[in-house]
Amino acid sequence: MKIIKNINTLAILLPLIILASYPIVKEDAIYLSLYSTMFTGFLQVALGIILLIENPRNWYFINYILIVILFFGLWYFNMNLYHSDIMTYILFPIPLLLTIYLSVLIYKRKEI
Repeated sequence: MKIIKNINTLAILLPLIILASYPIVKEDAIYLSLYSTMFTGFLQVALGIILLIENPRNWYFINYILIVILFFGLWYFNMNLYHSDIMTYILFPIPLLLTIYLSVLIYKRKEI
């Protein structure tokens, strides 16, 4: 569990660390930190799947994976089948909320 906490902490801090290098690399730091959020999302989804495999009956992890699937399904629907600006604005904060939700689950895991 300590490894999962460390990976999650690294995933969350990576964009901030890259952004802190702004005085050295200027605009590239902004672009790299934005790209690193995709890596953060990938790590978080992978950690969510690992935790679901370890605890297949835990509703918190099941809900996390279902919300991730719903997010990507709605994103695909919105971008490819029917574009709606309102849905785009609704989908925009969901990755941040998923990051917070999974982080709370990981750091409070012994209580769950």
